[in-house]
Parts: sequence; structure tokens; C-alpha cells
Amino acid sequence: MFQSLNWLDDEDVQFEKTCTKGLLSSEEIENLRFSETLSELERATLILNDGQESQKISLADSLPSILVSEPATFSEILPQFVEMTNSGSTELLNICGQCVSKLLMTGKLTSQQISTYLVPLLWNHINSKDVTAQRSWLNALVTFILKSSKEVLMQSDVIKLALDKGNLAQKTSCRIACAEIVTALCKRLDPGQVESDIFPAIRMLCQDIDYDVRSAMCGSLVEISQSIGELGTVKLLIPEINELLQDEEVQVRNTAISVLVDICPSLSKDIISQMLSPTIWPYLDVVICEKPSYTLVTVARIIGRLGVNLADVMDEQRKEWYVRYFMKLCKPSHILNGTSENGGAESTMVQITLESIEKKETDVKDSIAYLCAYNFPAICYNVGSRLVLESGLLDVLTSLSSHHHFSVRRVLAAGIHEVAKILGNDSRLLLPTYQSLLEDTNTEVLIAMIPNLPTALKSFVSPPLKGQSPTIGLLDLIPALLGQEEHISKTREWRAYTSLIEAWSELTTILTPEQIHQKFAPRLVKLLSSNVMLPVKRSVLKTLVKFLHTCKYAQQRHELTAQIVKGLSRGKKFNQRLLFVDLCFLVLEKFSKKFFKEYCFTPALLLINDPTPIVRIKSSSLLPHLKSQLKMPSDRPLLQQLEASSRRSLMSERNKDVLTHIQRAVIELDQGDVKLDSEPDPDDRKREEEQNMFIVRDDRHEHLKGRSSLPEMGSLEIGRKPSSRKSSLSSLSDHHTHNEHPTGRARRKMSHAVMSLSSRRTSTGGSQSATTRRASMPAPQLVDVTNKARKSSSVKLKSGHK
Repeated sequence: MFQSLNWLDDEDVQFEKTCTKGLLSSEEIENLRFSETLSELERATLILNDGQESQKISLADSLPSILVSEPATFSEILPQFVEMTNSGSTELLNICGQCVSKLLMTGKLTSQQISTYLVPLLWNHINSKDVTAQRSWLNALVTFILKSSKEVLMQSDVIKLALDKGNLAQKTSCRIACAEIVTALCKRLDPGQVESDIFPAIRMLCQDIDYDVRSAMCGSLVEISQSIGELGTVKLLIPEINELLQDEEVQVRNTAISVLVDICPSLSKDIISQMLSPTIWPYLDVVICEKPSYTLVTVARIIGRLGVNLADVMDEQRKEWYVRYFMKLCKPSHILNGTSENGGAESTMVQITLESIEKKETDVKDSIAYLCAYNFPAICYNVGSRLVLESGLLDVLTSLSSHHHFSVRRVLAAGIHEVAKILGNDSRLLLPTYQSLLEDTNTEVLIAMIPNLPTALKSFVSPPLKGQSPTIGLLDLIPALLGQEEHISKTREWRAYTSLIEAWSELTTILTPEQIHQKFAPRLVKLLSSNVMLPVKRSVLKTLVKFLHTCKYAQQRHELTAQIVKGLSRGKKFNQRLLFVDLCFLVLEKFSKKFFKEYCFTPALLLINDPTPIVRIKSSSLLPHLKSQLKMPSDRPLLQQLEASSRRSLMSERNKDVLTHIQRAVIELDQGDVKLDSEPDPDDRKREEEQNMFIVRDDRHEHLKGRSSLPEMGSLEIGRKPSSRKSSLSSLSDHHTHNEHPTGRARRKMSHAVMSLSSRRTSTGGSQSATTRRASMPAPQLVDVTNKARKSSSVKLKSGHK
């Protein structure tokens, strides 16, 4: 039995031994306890005065919610909170900074309370030596600026603080924090005040000796531009950005070109064409001639936004230049067939993300390839389908789809449907590329295609080329789609597998019914007998019901439905029979009453007497729905079978939980109505018309009736043999007549009497008026009679024992 502990390492065992050294003694634990009768305010006061460090940290995290619930206690708690903050540790200081931010966000503090208690705290701790605590209090100061009124801001000397922190005598971290402070101030002050009071600090930070400070201030110019408007941007910010574009540091230049592109939406067309375009285009021409560098990575990241933001000033000639520039960015010397520093091995490369690109953690060539693939739909959207076809961009797309790194192929697979929509009638030219992505061996690439799989396939189908079938181009994609499903089924990505099966339900509007019946339906039926996750099987049922609903031939629908119903209702495993109940509810939603009664009514009644309690519980919820599918007098035999099956299950059930659910179902069953044959049912007629909408008559299938279903699909082998279950509902009552418990016999006799009365009432009601009548046993009386039968049988048993 100790062999299972062999995986433990000696270091882990030693660590377990030392875990008890840090435990508190009983006296220390006793000091941490408080009376349960204390209110939250009293408990907070005690902790602020005499609490330990861990208690104060916990209190600081929950203090905003306590004060918001009792606003009158602000003046009592805040002085003690200030004292605790000034004498706390670094961890406590960090939590207190977050607490101040939350308090300011509530808006419950008065101007006097903010000026008296919180502003001094902000000034004291904004220069904390700990980086984490300094960031926490800087966020609190920014929140104070954004939430306080202008009068409080002027009284608190925040502008003076910002100017002081921007001096070169301050540390680099303080000057970077100053950039955030002046950005928040620009959002609250008028453009005139920004120009006179704040802009000197902005210019000083843009010309700082440290490139980190210049880059931080340059990155905040977009928000400042939105605050001061177009005139202020042209007068104050654009000259500073142009100067930063000539900076000696690559990081500053990259930030400047990104900011110049991002401020375009807030400017007019004339200003963009006169002031920004003459700066942006020459800069890009210079950058593209350089060797692959992080400047090209920045250009590849903004190339899509560049075309969108400058679309109003781009004529046809400029669009052609734009396409050629993008193709130069994607030329083989930059990205294609490139190798990483680790020899090009995909398994040793770090996953490329936008964050890792900014941190310079990935190879430059693969970074450019990733960003070019990411922006490819935007390039196509900016230049239009004509230039995409004439310029050869589809060749670049093909090259990117075969890139050696999976992240490039993944991001391309996630956006190729947008390219298909842009191309319109020419989207069929993407079929080879799309097929190669479907046949990819990387799981992430295949999963990235799932959300937009129906959208892409619909783009390939409609409208068809002249003289061709609408689905002629998708014939080669069918094996690739099946291969995608097979690959994902072998992984643990069951959520992605569920999404893929649900996406298959949209194939009814894309492929022909023959293709679905021959290629996809057999695979889904086979999944019902496999060991996949339950959510996957439920998605399989939904998709199969959709396939049945759009089936073209009645014989195919009959064969597929019969096979699914037989396999699930007679399944050897109880979870397969539970799936049949789910199938019944799906059929009730999509198909007519006639279809349900033909295939699902009798198997659903058999499950009422299933040997597994959970199956009987779930199938009992079907009883009221079964009755709603009947019409009188044509369905009188089915109604009698329903009543007989309900009676037998109610009389013979010994599991208390199951009996409770059956009694509830019987009550609902009694309250339900049965319609007459002569009554119109527009909902049922609509469902029947929808299910027969795609049915066409085909004499080739007439001779197949009565033969085995779907021979090409193989045996499902998830059902029981017919001999292992009762073949009819009448035979189910035989085993109750022998060796039956006295309580069961008493319940059965009383139920027979009640049901005979119900049958007579139903038979006499058939000749009455054509209104809806109740046609089942009175369930409340039946339960009452059952309880009496139980009491009488228990008395007989006691007397017999005596």
C-alpha cells in the first residue's frame, strides 16, 4: 500500500515536516478571537487599535464595503485608518492604497473628508520606496484626480505636485508617475488651463534625458489629444510627436509612430492630409529599407490601423503603394522560411503573443509574420477585393498558411473567414488555403477555425460560379472537415469538441442532404456509443435532430431515427438511456406530434419501468409531455397505455425519491388537457410543414422499406437485444402478480378501481362537445387512495406478525 507514495520527493517530505513550525500557539489564536455579538463597526475599531498585522490587512481589504453600508461612521474610522497606514508594513501599505482607491470610487466621501484625511495620505506615500506600494498609491492619486471636483483639485495643489515630480532632480520612477498624473489632470481641466499650467510639464517630460520617461509621456499623448481637442492637438502635441519620431532611441520612435496613427480619428481630413500624411509615409519608406528589427515589428502591428485611420486620404495610387508596402513587409527576407535563434524548432519556441512581442521575448521574423497574419483581413478590407486579386495578396496568404510556426497559422485561421467575405464571389479562390488549414496537424490551429467555421463555408458556397453546383467546391473540404473532427476527438479539448459538433448543425444550409446523410450522420451516430464527454453527446443529439429535420428522403429519415431511438432507449448503460430522454425533449421542440408518437412514445413509456432509479426519475418528467401529444379519440389506445404505465410505476415503486417525482408527474398529468381530432392545432401543423419541407418523393427508396436501416453506417451496438426487455407494455405487469409485497398488491387493487372509473369517464366524454376535456385519472385522489392502501397493508402485516 506504500508503493503509491514513491512519487513523493525527499524535498517534499522535508517541506511537510517544517510546515508546523509557523503555526500559532493557543494563546496567539485566543488573542485573534472577537466576540460574535460585536457589530462590524465595533470589530473594525478594535482591529484598527489593537489588531495584529494579518487582521489589519484583512480589514483594509473589506473596509470600503463596511463604510459604504454605514456612511455615518466615516469620521470615526478614517482617523484610525490614517494612523494604521502611517505605521504599517509594506504589504499593509499596498493594501491601504487599494483601499483608498475603492473609497474614492464609491463617491460617498465629502470634500472635507477627502481634504482632511486622504490627501495627506496620498502625499506621504506617493514616494514609497517599495515599487508595488508606490504603484498602488499612484493609482489612488489618479482616482482622486478623476473623481474629485475642480475646487478640491485646486485646493490640494495637485498641479504643483505634478510639476515638482517632473523635475530632473526626481527619480526616474517619479517622473514616469508624473506622466500619468498630468494625463489625468488633462481630462479634468479646460484646454486653456492645460496649455498654461500642464503643458510645460508635458514638454519637459517629452524632452527628458531618460528614454523610458520620454516613451511613457509619448504613450499618454493620445488620451491628452482626446481631452484638449483638435486645435490643441495641432498646436501643442503634433510638433512634439514629430520631434519624438526623430529620437535616437528605437523604443521612443516606435511609440511616436503608434501615437501618430492613433490620433488620426480625432482629426479632420484636411489636417491629416496636410500635417500627418507627409510625415507618416516617408517614415515608413525609411523603415522598410532597414534590416528586420523591432521597428518593423511596430510597423507590422499598426499597419492595419494605419489603413483604417487614413482611409479618407488614400486614393487608388496610395492604396496600391499600401499593398506593395505590406507585401514588402511579408517578403521572404523578412518572415518567410525564417528560422528562430533556436534553430527553427517549433517545440522550443516561445508562444508568440502581442505581450511577448512588446517584451522582446520572441524572434523578430516570427513576430512580423504573426502580426502580418493578424492584420491581413484589415489590409483586404482597406484596399478592396479588386486590388487583393490583382496585386497577388492571395499568394502571400498561401505562404503565411504554411509558416513554420503554429501561432502564425493559428491567427490566420481565426481571421480567414473575414477575407472570404471581402472577396465575395471570388472567395472560392481561398479553398486550397482553407483546406490546408483544416488539414493542419496542430490542435490550436484547428480549434481557432471552429467559431467561424459555418461563416467561412457559407462564403464558399454562395453565390455559386456559373454552370457549377453550389457545393461543387466543397467536395474536397468534406474529408478535411472529418479529419479535423477526428483530430480534436483524440485530444482533451472537449469544450472545443462540443463547439465543433454544434457548428456541424449549420451544415444543413451548406451541404446537400445526401452528403450529410452519407458522411456526417454516421460519424455522429458512432459518437453516441463512444466514451466522449456528456456535453459532447448532447451536442451530438442536437446536431442529429437538426439533420433529421432537414433530411431530404423520408426513408433516410426513418432509418436514421429508428437507429438512434433503438440504440439509446435500449442502451446497456444507463447514461445512454438518459440521453434518450434528452432526445425526446429535442424531438418535441422540432417535430410534429405524429412523428413523436411514431418513434418516441412507446420507448419513452418503457423507461418509466427502467431498473435504474435515475432513469425513472428523469423519464417521469416526460409523462405530462406524452399526454400533450395525444388526440382523442384516435389516440385512445396510447392514452390507455400511458395510464397503465403510470399506474404500474406508481404502485410498484419502492424508491422514495423516484416515487416523489412520479407523484408530481402524475399530478401534472392529470392537470393536462387532451385535444380532439377535430380541433385545429396551428403550432403542430407548422412543425409538420417544416419537417416535410425538404422531403421529396424518390421511387428508388420505396423498395427499401422494411429492410435493415442504414447498412452503410454499420451497427450502432449501443442497445440491448430486444429479448432482454419486455416487447410490449402489457407484458410489464406480469412480474407484479407473483411474489409481490402486500403493500404493492393493495395499491394495485385500489388503482385498478380508480382507473376503471377514469376509463369510463373518458369513454363517455368522447361523445360530448368538441371542447378540450381532461382524460386521465384524478391524481390527487389516487395518491390519497394509495396512502390509505399503505396504512391498511401495514395494519395487516402487524396483525399477521402477532
